[in-house]
Amino acid sequence: MLIISQRAWSAADTQALATHIEDILKLARRRQLGPAAEPLLLLPQSAPAAEAPGQDALLAALGDIAASGKVMLAGAAGVASKEGVRTLGFLLSAAGEPLLTAPKISPDLVTGFGEDTTSALGQPAEFKSAATPVGQVGLLPGEDALFAHYARALTWAGAEIILNPVAEVGDHLFQSRQNARRARAWENTSYVAVAGAAGGTPSGPSCSSLIDFAGAATHAAGAADVLLPDLDIERLRRRRNDIFAVQPLHLRANLYADGYKRLGERRPAPLPRPPRGRKAWLAECGRRLAENPAPARPDRIEQYDVILTQTVGKIIQREHDADELRRDNTRRALRLAERLASSPSIKLVVFPEFFMHGQGGHGYRSPITLQRLAIRYPGPEMELLQDFALKHNIYVAGSTFEVDDRLSGHVFNSAFILSDTGELIHRYRKIQCADVWGSLPDTTPGSVYDRYLDIFGYDFLFPVADTAIGRLATMVCFDQAHPEIARMLTRYGAEVILHPTSEGHGSQRAGWDAARCARAFENTAYVVSPMPGSEYFHHGQGEMPTSNMRGHSKIVNFDGTIQGVADGPGGCILTGVIDLKALRRARANPLTNLPLWDDPEVYAHIYAGDVGLPNNLWGPDPLENPYVGFGPLKKRLESYYARGVFVRPSGVDPDAPVTSSRVYGPALKPKEARRLADQERLEGESIPV
Repeated sequence: MLIISQRAWSAADTQALATHIEDILKLARRRQLGPAAEPLLLLPQSAPAAEAPGQDALLAALGDIAASGKVMLAGAAGVASKEGVRTLGFLLSAAGEPLLTAPKISPDLVTGFGEDTTSALGQPAEFKSAATPVGQVGLLPGEDALFAHYARALTWAGAEIILNPVAEVGDHLFQSRQNARRARAWENTSYVAVAGAAGGTPSGPSCSSLIDFAGAATHAAGAADVLLPDLDIERLRRRRNDIFAVQPLHLRANLYADGYKRLGERRPAPLPRPPRGRKAWLAECGRRLAENPAPARPDRIEQYDVILTQTVGKIIQREHDADELRRDNTRRALRLAERLASSPSIKLVVFPEFFMHGQGGHGYRSPITLQRLAIRYPGPEMELLQDFALKHNIYVAGSTFEVDDRLSGHVFNSAFILSDTGELIHRYRKIQCADVWGSLPDTTPGSVYDRYLDIFGYDFLFPVADTAIGRLATMVCFDQAHPEIARMLTRYGAEVILHPTSEGHGSQRAGWDAARCARAFENTAYVVSPMPGSEYFHHGQGEMPTSNMRGHSKIVNFDGTIQGVADGPGGCILTGVIDLKALRRARANPLTNLPLWDDPEVYAHIYAGDVGLPNNLWGPDPLENPYVGFGPLKKRLESYYARGVFVRPSGVDPDAPVTSSRVYGPALKPKEARRLADQERLEGESIPV
């Protein structure tokens, strides 16, 4: 049983806390109908004390309370140390023994910098979890849960439940912080339990909740003292065993680790020791802001309008009409945008993922079937867009399958940006893709990592275009579900992240939208997401468009709030405003600019470990898809079980091979048979549905 308290408490008055806990346990045990089990009680972050206790003294006092009540006790409190007062997360067993302690890494961004306060800022962290009767538990005190890499590292350390004791205030970012915690649960296929004092000192809004791996939350009722959520750990374990869309399994961790190492080497000077006291924290704010100056261009346009074009295109099914359909889809998309494109305030038009050609059917797909959809940059289809950009004097962006003769035979899912003179100024290849399940056999840079870096270099993975309308970057569809991508783009200077996407509308919708808003908030960057409004699958006479893609294109402000949404399916345009001056103001505020405090030194060693999918899985044959049948993911999941990163669901035979309840694509065939089938499809056979 998990119990979440949201009554304020003080580390200087543990007797009052003991009385409160006794009352809570009476209520909880009256509701416990099954065999008695040790409950886990999560406390909020304690109110500041006039004189902070030492760590040993506090843990001893709390340990007595835990042992007396036979309850596991978790929370966070300020403790005195020789470096200053630091916030410490703690988890005690029902016998009163410390199971976990976690020093807070991030500064006090929500409540503001206090006198004599410090943190573990910039220091390599030892992320740990503890096995309890409730599940495998980890701790992220306070604002640490807003930093996606910390939650990811904790998940790889074995956490199934991330405890987040916090001190909250009712400011303009309160809902965005709540949403970021939802994103943490969804991104890591974990539970996140939040405890904050409602009406405490300083007075905080009710924020206590239990968030599940789909992003659904059980919230405390107003200022109620206690929340008794339903935590089903076996349901979580079954979900992780399903393999599909479990990010800690398929994230290309080592690719990012290389980038974190490079970023560390580029630092102008080593990180100083963590500050102590308000004056030192303010000096550190100034130092970090000076290292990240705002861009200055004489031709910079501070405010302009953007068009998101929600298209309805025709999926290419046969080879003979591929060229005709790509051009037809492109012209249809341009006609949607053209009505407003000449408006003087419009400076940017963004098209969805696959807007030229669709996804190529929903049956068997191979590298060859994707080759017939793909285009080259530049090429005849791009010329249509270049003419449009030049005619209307606007920037144009979108996403297509792309082939590049420097990696012959491979097909990338790529995004592009054309300048207002029609010049190709940006090209990005999708890094986190559905290729990991074998269902979309495009090539991601991590799959051919060493060859890719030899040709293009590491910086080409995260390109940012410095333009008169801001520093523009792109990510594609599933990329936005992985916080590492947007953060790397921000580190390379991105202010506006263009996100061509083609998300389906299923039960995961809430998680996708939580992640989209979190990407904007946690990077202080605009996120612009055009989506298909529908698509024609067979596009014969009288054919109706499908309903899998149902629009809802979105513009998300840099504070994580939604500026606008296309509130339905079908073809339409959505306009919005990009205000770079307001964005720059937010980034100049150290309390709201989270990337300012993100030091890869804290977690780079975790990403460099044996976690996520390895690089270079695609061999020399571009037709030999390495992901068919979930092979690499099954192998990784088995290793996670063996190392205790994940826990097998009950009833699953540990000696049985890992399987998934989902089936994508055909069984693996001999290479010769697959090539024959691919050749038949190349010559015009429809893709089986």
